[in-house]
Amino acid sequence: MITQSGPKTAAAEISTERRRLKRELTLLPLFGLIYFTVSGGSFGIEALVGWSGPGLALLLIVITPLIFSLPNMLMVRELNSMMPAEGGYYHWVKQAFGPFSGFMAGWMNWIMSFVDVAIYPVLAAYYLGYFFPGIRNGITLGGMELSGGFMSFLVAAIIIWAMSALQVRGARLAGLTTSWLGVLVMAPLVVMTVLGIIVWIQSGTTASLPFLPEGETLGGALSVGLFVVMWNYMGWELPAAAGDEIVNPRKTYPRAMLLVLIAAVATYALPALAGLYGGGGEDGRYQAWGIEEYGDGEGIGVVLEEYGVAPEQYDSWGVDPTSAVGWEFPDIGHAIAAKLTGPDSALPRVLGGFLTIAAVLSMIGLFIGNSLGGSRIPFALAEDGMMPKWLVRVHPRYGTPWVAILLCAFAFTLFSLQAFAFLVVVDVFLQTLVILAEFGAMWKLRITRPDLPRQKVPGGWLGMVLVTLGPTVIILLAIYSQIQEEGLSSLWLALASMAVGALLYIPIRRTIKPGIPDVDPYNPEGAEA
Repeated sequence: MITQSGPKTAAAEISTERRRLKRELTLLPLFGLIYFTVSGGSFGIEALVGWSGPGLALLLIVITPLIFSLPNMLMVRELNSMMPAEGGYYHWVKQAFGPFSGFMAGWMNWIMSFVDVAIYPVLAAYYLGYFFPGIRNGITLGGMELSGGFMSFLVAAIIIWAMSALQVRGARLAGLTTSWLGVLVMAPLVVMTVLGIIVWIQSGTTASLPFLPEGETLGGALSVGLFVVMWNYMGWELPAAAGDEIVNPRKTYPRAMLLVLIAAVATYALPALAGLYGGGGEDGRYQAWGIEEYGDGEGIGVVLEEYGVAPEQYDSWGVDPTSAVGWEFPDIGHAIAAKLTGPDSALPRVLGGFLTIAAVLSMIGLFIGNSLGGSRIPFALAEDGMMPKWLVRVHPRYGTPWVAILLCAFAFTLFSLQAFAFLVVVDVFLQTLVILAEFGAMWKLRITRPDLPRQKVPGGWLGMVLVTLGPTVIILLAIYSQIQEEGLSSLWLALASMAVGALLYIPIRRTIKPGIPDVDPYNPEGAEA
């Protein structure tokens, strides 16, 4: 039984810890964090070309921001202007639909962060293997054989804990780090894009590229393509979970989102266009973009032959059929430079090397951006009485939720042991369900709380309909296409994680919540500072 002093003490402790959060994210560091949450460079978009075809890929890159990202941004702007509090979307959904729905929104995106964030350090280790083959192939140290799998895990774990320590040091420091990483990531991509355009112009012709991969249906290409392009254009609401750490969040957050949208479209469209028409797409080479082997050790040669590519053809492209993955931007940059200066010149190797370094830095930036939002959710749930109180601890010097950050680092480390790219389906499915709930919350609060000041979606009720329609159709189409192509079994992990959250809700409400008042998300202290 809880004593009278117990709940009061717990509430007072939580209030004290909450006030220690430092509000220090201005426009530049917030831009870096949102950019590396939503985009993080061109890396990852290659699979869209290989799986969905050049024409459909370019179309999705251009259209998705207009009918998916921009509506998401307007929705986030409206809800964040009402409730710019730590926890962000957890409070938005809770205030609209009640504590269970809010808890499930926070839980689903928190679980999603384990799957999503753990992939990036593993990919960074993979790219580092280009320079240090021992990371991929294993090493012998003092007579002890260390496998490639162990070495990759070790490198990923070092990245996870180093970047988590950076986050403990301050949200502003983490944000400025992502901004500088963005500059370093973009530099070789800009060079590759310029060289690709030069090759395109010098050739005097435009390569004839198909809309879809040969033999693929529109439905099949969309089933994978939508998930890939959505994954590369989503996450606008996630950094809002650090609402109590953003300076003047009602103004700063929308400005940062607009800058990120412009940067993200350019980041994807220009390198992809230059790569396709500058030497990386002609003669069917686009079919090697971003593909993966079906099973361990099979190599991508099997995949390409299934696409109808003869061995002598992919040999002429310089594709290694035993490789586990197809062409990524370091390979595409190598192909562009080789066409410009010859395959035996230094430029292909130099450009490919710098693009590989950019890929490593991109993965590190993606980890920082996505883990920041993920680590704030357990803090927000705990201060609202929906997770253990010890998760509310804020560092007395740096003003960050250090216990929640380290807990998430531990979870990311565990998930990095089995960080498979196919889990992107789980990632996207859980996050898109939360996005649908956020749109529902925007509608519900417009009707039930019209008195609240907010930055409304323009266009009145018609604007609301149009803004909601695009993302909803895309999300439902993506889910339907996935189920049609792969069956409901492809989503069982996502459904299982939702069931676990639902089962935990009642015990948490009965054992942790009593005596802890609800957080008021409408007027967080210092929001207008």
